[in-house]
Amino acid sequence: MNLFRAGYLLETVGCSLPQYDSYHWTVSSSFAQDAPYETICKDLNHTVLVQDFDRFTLNASALRSVYNVSVRETICHYNEIHRNQAAEAPDKAPRLGPSEPLPLGSRLSADYVRISCSARGRTLFAEYFFVPRLKHPKRQDADTNEASSQGESPMSILILGIDATSRMNFHRHMTMTTKYLTEELHAFEFLAFNKVGDNSSPNLFPFLTGMSFHDAESLYRRAERFDDFPLVWNPYKRKGYTTLFFEEAPDWGLFTYPNFTGFSSTPVDYYAVPIMRLMDNPNVSRYCMGSRLKTKVLIKYLGEVLKLNRNKPMFSYTWLVYATHDHVKGLKLIDEPIEALLRELSAYGVLDNTALFMMSDHGFRMDGFRATEIGRYEDKNPFFFLVLPKRFLADYPAAVTHLEVNQRRLVTHYDLHATLLDLSKLPTLDASATKNGLSLFGRVPPERTCANASIAPQFCSCLGASTRFNDDEVAASFSRYAVSYINALAQLHFNDSCVVWEFDSFDEASLLGGSVNSELTIRVMITTRPKAIFEVYGALHNISSWEKHVDFVQRLDRYANTTTCLPQSKWQSMCMCKPELLEASSVL
Repeated sequence: MNLFRAGYLLETVGCSLPQYDSYHWTVSSSFAQDAPYETICKDLNHTVLVQDFDRFTLNASALRSVYNVSVRETICHYNEIHRNQAAEAPDKAPRLGPSEPLPLGSRLSADYVRISCSARGRTLFAEYFFVPRLKHPKRQDADTNEASSQGESPMSILILGIDATSRMNFHRHMTMTTKYLTEELHAFEFLAFNKVGDNSSPNLFPFLTGMSFHDAESLYRRAERFDDFPLVWNPYKRKGYTTLFFEEAPDWGLFTYPNFTGFSSTPVDYYAVPIMRLMDNPNVSRYCMGSRLKTKVLIKYLGEVLKLNRNKPMFSYTWLVYATHDHVKGLKLIDEPIEALLRELSAYGVLDNTALFMMSDHGFRMDGFRATEIGRYEDKNPFFFLVLPKRFLADYPAAVTHLEVNQRRLVTHYDLHATLLDLSKLPTLDASATKNGLSLFGRVPPERTCANASIAPQFCSCLGASTRFNDDEVAASFSRYAVSYINALAQLHFNDSCVVWEFDSFDEASLLGGSVNSELTIRVMITTRPKAIFEVYGALHNISSWEKHVDFVQRLDRYANTTTCLPQSKWQSMCMCKPELLEASSVL
């Protein structure tokens, strides 16, 4: 089936990308139903607290209408939220401080709190709140900021990530934000931004460290902590930048999932991991904090912290997950609040001196959408916009010229890492390359291919990376071998906890390269019994015997509800719990 509608989105010597119809009939059904959590919070317990940065007051009329009590009858207390430094893994051990009376109308000296209010002997609500306050970081060494010494304020960095969002899907559902980015902030949009790994960690570790996830895992095993990792915010910290890191869905946290232990010491100045873990406990709605949508709470907090620090250099990393991870249309939920955030930051002058990286790790990776040709392409092609201050554009015209060209070059998360390292050296801008990355302020050659950009064949979105494999008998044989391989993985990691998959059918097979006289690299889409969908990449050797091996397996159907009997592991997708174990785990 030919899904092309307008030729090529990108055509260079090294890589050509197709121009797809964003609403082609093969994917349009995925956009028919709204994300189910758009109104999920409206009927939950309403908070009647009014927050103005670090001050809280009660809304008398709302208190009366929602709970039928008066301000005089209402008593509120707060618990400060701490990171438990005495725990073996402090990032997995939030701790509540003692209960204290909430000083209504006065400033609260805490960063993250749990507030509960009661009246007439009953608890009205108990919720968690972010309290934006100024921080005063210390310089870590004598690494003098030359720009500051010359009278210029150092440029801040704002990384705003949205999980599982392709470039095409961003344009479909973030229409307000796209218009503001392109027409008013004059953002650079990188059309051939290609993922380098399967899911979040294999893309974000290259972005934050410059290392492959495999190398990062090896380094972690030697240290069992991330404190000494070459994280990209470290050179900014040494220059006295205020630093912020928070991510939604801490159970899947970059530095704690599946069995990482995180940091020994708090790695940044604003570190919301403890409150995020408490907000995500089983007794709290996944998406809501009372009647407030968690994602909107985080966006509001980010804006307030950035406004407070607008006259100080700051490095901020924020990663939003809930709206987009489980629903391809969830982006619509955050279009208006993110566009409003950008407008607010612009109005307050924050963006006058901030480099904004808006980006994703990969596209949507589940369900029928991902099983389509367009969905497979989108998974490999996340969105990335770069906004730079007018001062920078005027001071570095050669870099701007490269940025203009590089919007139509094959680029990766490794390149974004190299670009951030470049910005940490301002006012010097030398477009230095790293082991795997090229700074976007320098030349990215049009001859660049997936192979020399450190993109494995299974993640390459360039045209010509695959052709149809027409030998159904060989494809079916490889598929059966792959199912046996998946069963072996499940048995190895979960020891008789999983059902045994049986081969049902393969839906399509593609060649990614090679020769029948040596080795063929193959991709197959497999359906099993019980029903699951796997995309498998591997190789066939020796035309006379077609010896086989598997390189990579990705599961495309939703499986979280069928793996509750298992410990947290990156191998969960290979398994479906045996019915008796699944039933027992659901009772616990």
